[in-house]
Order: sequence, then C-alpha cells, then structure tokens
Amino acid sequence: MHIMEGYLDPIWCAVWFSLAIPFIVFGAKAIVKLMREHPEQKMTVALSGAFIFLLSSMKLPSVTGSSSHPTGTGLSAVLYGVSATSFLAFIVLIFQAILLAHGGITTLGANVFSMGIFGPFCGILIWNLLRKAGATIPVSLMGAAIVADLLTYVCTSIQMGLNWGGYVEFLTTFAVTQIPLSIVEGILFYMFATYLLNNKPEVFETAGGIIFPKKEAVAVTETGTKKSKTLYVAGFAVIAVVVIAILAYGASVGFEFGGADDAAGSLVDGDPWWTGIWGDYELPGETESMLFALQAAIGAIIIGFVIGRFTKTKAEKELEKEGNGGAQNKVQGAEPAAEASKTDKYYYK
Repeated sequence: MHIMEGYLDPIWCAVWFSLAIPFIVFGAKAIVKLMREHPEQKMTVALSGAFIFLLSSMKLPSVTGSSSHPTGTGLSAVLYGVSATSFLAFIVLIFQAILLAHGGITTLGANVFSMGIFGPFCGILIWNLLRKAGATIPVSLMGAAIVADLLTYVCTSIQMGLNWGGYVEFLTTFAVTQIPLSIVEGILFYMFATYLLNNKPEVFETAGGIIFPKKEAVAVTETGTKKSKTLYVAGFAVIAVVVIAILAYGASVGFEFGGADDAAGSLVDGDPWWTGIWGDYELPGETESMLFALQAAIGAIIIGFVIGRFTKTKAEKELEKEGNGGAQNKVQGAEPAAEASKTDKYYYK
C-alpha cells in the first residue's frame, strides 16, 4: 500500500489523485454530517480510525521472505462505507508519508485509492454476500477484513504494473506476501466483532453501505457469546504460532524479511524521478521504530479508551434498567424484566 516517491510517472500520479480526491471530499463531509446528526457515533468513528493507525504500523513477516503491514480498514468500511474509509486512510497515509517517509506525497492518491477505496469496496461486497448467505457478524467482518487487506495489495500491484509492466512480478511481491497477513487481520477483527456484539451490538445497525452507510437502520438481533475469553486467547495463540512459524522458517532458509515496498522498488527500471521531501535522507532504524511505535501507541490509546467507554456504557445501561424496573415495580407493581424486554431490542430476541 506504500508506493514510494518517484515510482509512479507524474501522469499516473495525476490519474490516481483525480480518482481519490472525490472520495476523500465526500468522506470528510459524510463524517462531519455523521458527527452532527449522531454525536454518539464519535467514539466508534475514532475506533475505526484507530484500527487503521494501529494495524498499518505493524510490520509482520511473511512466508515469502519479506514483511508488510496489515491495513485495518475492514471495520471502517463495513460501518461507515468507502468514502469515510478513504478519508481516514488519507489521514494515516499523510502521517506516514511526512513523518515516516513511507509512501509519498506524489503517490498519495494511488495509496489512498488502493488502501482506502478499492480494498474497502471489495471488503464491503464480501460482507454483504456473507450476511445474505446467513453468516454471523464476526465471520462476515473477518471475511471483509481479509479481502479488504489482500485486495489493497492486489490493487497496488496493478498500479505498479500499469506504470512499469511486469504484473506477475508485482503481484508476487505484494499480493502473495500479504496472504498470511490478511488472515491474521481477519482473526483480529473476528475477535473484536465478538466483543462488540457482547457490549455494543447496535454499532452494526447501519453496516454494509457501499459509498455511504445505509440510511435505514436495521435492528440487530444477533448477540455474541459471553464465553468469549477462550476465543480471545485462542485467537491470539493462533496469531502467535503463525508469526513464530514464519520467523522460524525464514531463519532456516536465510530470509532477511525486508519490506515488500523495497522489494517492489527493486523491480523498477531506473531511478525515482523525485525523492520527496526527505530527499536521500533515511531515518535511523531506532528513530523509524520509535515513530512506528508512536503511531501504534496512538491507535492503541484510542482503542483502549473506546473499549473502556463501551464497557462503562453497558454497565450504566444495566444499572439504569434495574433502577427503572425497581421504581416501576414499587409504583405500579410491574415486572422489571418484562418491561426491560420491551425496551431493550439489542439483548433480547
């Protein structure tokens, strides 16, 4: 998803900018409108952006001998549509281009198109297909996350191929590398969807929009299982085993796990036509690691804050429900559980 400065001809930079800018503008307007009309959604939007910040900062090894980043766009795409996701991806990619020298300003349009538009669009299609086929919300979000991640890099391969030719080589470098990483991302989102169903299932009411979310909210009757601790432990264990296995295999065959972006650059004939605002300067390894850690920390702090609020919100609802039910029972002799079952559509079928 990070095409570096100077690796696309100016004409192709202009083409991808012209395709990406309308989505970014509509996305910014859609988010502003959402914040005004539904201020309760602020935290969920922040959560969606935080996942992009967090996951796109993680450099994970692949069985192909290189390393790459997840994208984290699956949740935002499913909840808020492609336009909003393109705007959130734009913010993250600006951060990475200016502070980390990953990606670039001239290639920003191409990177937003692959990470914020094409990949999320394909992810939403898979979400809708799986939901119509009767798949659960966690399974559907896992499928959307896997496809959004993998197709982002397929799009990047096509973008490089259109400019330089050699589609197979670029697909091998980007897309094949991304297969295990996209599966890891899918497992993470499966676990998080289960958490949301247990604590905030109403966030999925408008899920599944293509450009914008669906205008009509659909009541969510599906709930998660309270026995999810084992699920979380098993999910993280699977991810840990996969990463350790890849590292062990790489060590046995001499893989260096260099970045997929650098590997793709070696397929380009000639030197970049522009080296960007950083010029030929390269960040020291420690500084680059610190800035990536800072990006991950920003995402993790936001996610932790929002999860804390979700948990608190549910507790408050339970207390309020008990309090209202007790008052009615004293005054009118009504059954609290019966009254709660009429008003709480999310936790009762």
